[in-house]
Amino acid sequence: MRKLPVLTVLALCLCLHAAFAQNKQFPNAIQAKLNLIDYGLLNDEDFKISQGFEVGFSRNIAPFLNVGLPFKLGLAKLPGTTGNTVTTSLDLVFRLENLREEAKVIPYAFGGAGYAFADFDNGHVQFPFGVGLNFRASKYAFINFQVEYRKAQTDNRDNLQVGLGYHYLLHKSDPKPMMPADADKDGVTDNIDKCPTVPGPATAFGCPDRDNDGLADTEDDCPDEAGPITTKGCPDYDKDGFADMVDQCPNDAGTLNGCPDGDGDGVADKMDRCPTEAGPAENGGCPQLVDTDGDGVPDKDDECPTLAGTLNGCPDGDGDGVADNLDNCPTEAGLPKNSGCPDSDDDGMVNNLDKCPDVPGPVSNFGCPEVKQEVKERLQFATKAVQFETGKNALKKESYPVLDEIVAILREYPAYSLSIRGHTDNIGPSDRNLQLSMDRAKACMDYLVFRGIDSGRLYASGFGETKPIASNGNSAGRDSNRRVEFEMILE
Repeated sequence: MRKLPVLTVLALCLCLHAAFAQNKQFPNAIQAKLNLIDYGLLNDEDFKISQGFEVGFSRNIAPFLNVGLPFKLGLAKLPGTTGNTVTTSLDLVFRLENLREEAKVIPYAFGGAGYAFADFDNGHVQFPFGVGLNFRASKYAFINFQVEYRKAQTDNRDNLQVGLGYHYLLHKSDPKPMMPADADKDGVTDNIDKCPTVPGPATAFGCPDRDNDGLADTEDDCPDEAGPITTKGCPDYDKDGFADMVDQCPNDAGTLNGCPDGDGDGVADKMDRCPTEAGPAENGGCPQLVDTDGDGVPDKDDECPTLAGTLNGCPDGDGDGVADNLDNCPTEAGLPKNSGCPDSDDDGMVNNLDKCPDVPGPVSNFGCPEVKQEVKERLQFATKAVQFETGKNALKKESYPVLDEIVAILREYPAYSLSIRGHTDNIGPSDRNLQLSMDRAKACMDYLVFRGIDSGRLYASGFGETKPIASNGNSAGRDSNRRVEFEMILE
């Protein structure tokens, strides 16, 4: 007979579930929590706290009402008993709750009836009621806090329970949204993709855009150069709405073919002879034709309006096609690339600056050919090879071929001069050594003049014993110091 109430509760739960099984508007839920149970205080005994565990199932049957089936299991110190007793209960409760999807905290109140056992025996009816709070942790999960009072039909079995646990709404998986078709897999759906079969960025509505300027290549007049839509994808440096490729003034914003027109006469300022006065195009933008210098070229066309001339209104005295005001050589015909100056050897150095106007050479060497390394080495050899009679300025015969080589070098480099510098060792008086070094340098110079070299290209000097290149303490060093040096110079 003790099992009859339990069977009655179970039957009632099954009936309720069947009654609302077809109602899919509201979700089912499961819950689990830990309970602190007090049997003592409510039954005039010492305050005794016990522990318990609860699991349950609930189903919403109306917008503000659900029915639950909680099962409780606890280990309690019951009044009038010694030791711990295993308590169990199965309830049917109704809960008033406004389950709003957007709410963060959902309060509720409940009440119902159940059947409880002590040590799985001695069953009796209890009436639970109380309040609780559900704190939303996610869309379907809540942290549950509940205070419950249980009124028992048996003496000394009333109890108060405080529970903390978890409440979870059972739900079907959220349906995945139907994604619009994207045939070319470019991330732009076909319903807005202007090129549904060819991948391209969203900025160009799914069409190819090589320069990434937001304009599809098919609509871009400059598909390889980024530019604004206003100029059909072509660059517009001055942002005046005229693409650089058609802008007659790409660096200056303007409205007249991309050029400024300050006086609004339809003649761009760069072509307007009177940019602050409006005038017709045939007058160069000036109110009337003016020829200040009377050369027959109107001021609007005259590049030198105050100087009479025939070259765009400018004088050209040497007739080389470069106006005198731009000609660096106004009395000598030249080339425009040289600012009107001649360059006979075409080496980039104009004649008036070229030290070798008839022989090409680098600009860094004043237009003259540089002395070859082998020539420099021959001159160094000559320094050692030219010899004199001991203590005299008379050249030995073996020095003549060496000096003849120097003659050949000077003829090969007609623009160059030759520095001849005599030196001695420190044997003997310094004043005599100085004079001897000068005499030996002049002896070399006289020989070169004799062989046909212009004396104006030769410079002889003596330094005596003042510039030794070796020690005078030994014969080898003194031999090295007795020398005549030769160096090509460009004046």
